[in-house]
Amino acid sequence: MGLFKKKKKVILEFCTNNLNQFYDDDLFDELEELVNEQDYQVKEMDCLSYCDECTCSPYVLVNSTFVEAETPRELIMKLKEKNT
Repeated sequence: MGLFKKKKKVILEFCTNNLNQFYDDDLFDELEELVNEQDYQVKEMDCLSYCDECTCSPYVLVNSTFVEAETPRELIMKLKEKNT
């Protein structure tokens, strides 16, 4: 039935260096809009210890699972798909 089943909160962890490297103002606004729409919990950290990946592509930890993409827009699309 699931009437009282609590939906698990999605936690996104971002490296601020990665955000600064790959996101311009428009993409950051798009990401912020998605976070607000989906009610994601967000943590911004100075470093998430994925330094090799951080310099190469945009990424996020979704409930502690590493998710990367070739472009920020592609990463945003992956986040949208995760919630459907």
